[in-house]
Amino acid sequence: MTVDHDKAVEPTTAIPVARRVSTEEIGRQIYHRRQRRLRRQRLVFLSIRVISLTVVFVGWQIYGSHTIAILFAPITTVIHEGYLLFAQKGLGGQLLTSVETFFWGYLLGLVIGVFLGMLTGAYRSAEAAISMYIFALYATPMVALVPIISLWVGYNSTAQVVIVTLFVVWPVTVTVFHGIREIDPELLEVSRSLRLNRRQTWLHVLLPGAVPFIITGATQGVAMGMVGVIIAEVQTQLTGIGDALQTQSSTYHTAAALAVILLIMALGLTLRLILSLIQRWVVPWQRVDRGRRH
Repeated sequence: MTVDHDKAVEPTTAIPVARRVSTEEIGRQIYHRRQRRLRRQRLVFLSIRVISLTVVFVGWQIYGSHTIAILFAPITTVIHEGYLLFAQKGLGGQLLTSVETFFWGYLLGLVIGVFLGMLTGAYRSAEAAISMYIFALYATPMVALVPIISLWVGYNSTAQVVIVTLFVVWPVTVTVFHGIREIDPELLEVSRSLRLNRRQTWLHVLLPGAVPFIITGATQGVAMGMVGVIIAEVQTQLTGIGDALQTQSSTYHTAAALAVILLIMALGLTLRLILSLIQRWVVPWQRVDRGRRH
């Protein structure tokens, strides 16, 4: 009896093809289910946020309508006063002044903080030499140094930039320092085994490993920098939105003062959103990790 080799081979060759097609289909199904789950999570998150804002604004409106104007004001009155501040009292120009002060102070604080954090985190000798001063200044309320800085630098825009820089630099430094220490030691061992020089180790191991912590420090620096701007503008020379807040508060225009505070909050949220977009672009894997949380 003869065996037809072609027919005998057909079942064995058809099985892997069927398995491969089935595996690809399963992979597509898993991907689509994951995308649908992420969309549902984003929709639920957005819905909760909208409901939360609605409850807060309704409560604000009700409470403000049943109290005296010198203590509080309804949200509608606050928004109207904010419009008048922009239209008639030059709040837009004051906002630009504050943004410029924040930008230069934040930029200097971020650059210096990243440098100091990576330096002390990567080299034990640098940590031994300067880390005690860094942590001491980090624990010191920066507002306590504002009068001294004003005496040294003067009551001008330069002093404001220096103050904002000091508010930003220390949280960035400490965050990056701990980030460098969190890098897997095995990666450093691999870099040594590959005989990477110091520049290559920094570019290919230390800096990529510190990027998520740099973003985290930069986010913390936004909040501290906004605090620094207001304190600097009130304590040195009255300029920017600090001047607007001080003027409206001292004259008991509560609704206008609340409008300035809302503007400060909106500015901080905008800056945080910009950093969040940068984070999605630089470290997209962190967004994937967050999407897996329930």
